[in-house]
Amino acid sequence: MQFDVVCVAFPAWEGDYVKSTVHLMSELASRRKVLYIDYQYTIKDVLQVLRRNPFRIPVKHILGLKNRVRTIPLPNGATIYVLSVPPIFPINFIKKHGFFNLMLRFNALLIRSSIKKALAQLQIKDYVMVNAYNPIYGLGLFSFFQPHKQVYYCYDEISASVWAKDHGSRLEASFMQKVDAMVVSSEGLWKSKKPYNDQIFTVKNGVDFNLFQTAFVPFSHKSLEKVIGYIGTLDQRIDYAIFEQMAQRFPTAKIVIVGRVLDDMADVKCHTDVLRQYPNIVFEGAKKPHELIDYLKTFHIGIIPFIKSEQTAAIYPMKVNEYLAAGLGVVATDFAPLGEFSSVIHIADTPDVFVEKVGDLLENDSDDKQKARVAMAKTNSWQERGRQLDEVLTKIIISAKV
Repeated sequence: MQFDVVCVAFPAWEGDYVKSTVHLMSELASRRKVLYIDYQYTIKDVLQVLRRNPFRIPVKHILGLKNRVRTIPLPNGATIYVLSVPPIFPINFIKKHGFFNLMLRFNALLIRSSIKKALAQLQIKDYVMVNAYNPIYGLGLFSFFQPHKQVYYCYDEISASVWAKDHGSRLEASFMQKVDAMVVSSEGLWKSKKPYNDQIFTVKNGVDFNLFQTAFVPFSHKSLEKVIGYIGTLDQRIDYAIFEQMAQRFPTAKIVIVGRVLDDMADVKCHTDVLRQYPNIVFEGAKKPHELIDYLKTFHIGIIPFIKSEQTAAIYPMKVNEYLAAGLGVVATDFAPLGEFSSVIHIADTPDVFVEKVGDLLENDSDDKQKARVAMAKTNSWQERGRQLDEVLTKIIISAKV
């Protein structure tokens, strides 16, 4: 069935970390015409990047000095269209619901005209609107996208997001009841969002298998110095006691952390300051996806040391498939339902058990065990997830016509 896709995205198209929305829309673009409506930067954002622009924000497109619609060739041979809307007024600081809603409508009006022009420029008429974790502007723009089908793609628990703490939950609840269907990325999110809309589907996160498989090194060829690796952000989701226990239990092993460290937050910094005192814990900072490969090649184990919370229960971690594609043994806490991986990863319910399983893998892993891990990751590629999402959107269109 022929239809196009318009995605109102929360994630910016640019950036150094892996974004499920970017991957899924890129895969859909190999099948359909896709208009990606980029993150809605505020006037404050633009003024800041005019001085310094480390994230390569497309300022000239945002200001209309260049065509707001960029045509971007993708590695899979497809093309995607990315729309930069005009800068909007910052409103997240507003506490009062009435004033916030008023400013939201005003910002939505600023955005709508750009979207309308882009739809006309690209000759997009019959489409599905996918709102990617952007329910606030989903509501603000809802009437603009009617009568087309609207789908909410939710990949995180908004109630636990600092940026949306004042209005996110209430506006998301309203938006979920309005849309035609929802797509979530985990079992935890399916359970928490199901009460709001019966039309709910699961498309889990994937992996750039071809990229991460290049990090595969047979266990027997690894260096004698054991390396325990973590790829991801250090924030409030981390069980820092696990890092300390590992550093003490395995003093001759190197514990390498590759990712952003949010130690501008006091409740994170108090933990990371302690970790920095251990000589066998190494902080490498944030890296681009292709830069992770050299690190993964040196790892003996990949870990996922999340605490159990409302937020983590909703996570389907992308890093699990990235580790597996590289053939790594994986140890994770039982923060979320990970039963589908039970045959290829170790799941621990306490820090002591976690550290014990790490020790077992360091001593007893083998080349033979790596094969099943790689095979599991291959079934979870972004190509497969894109195909699943396309099936879901087609099903939504067909059911609407019956």
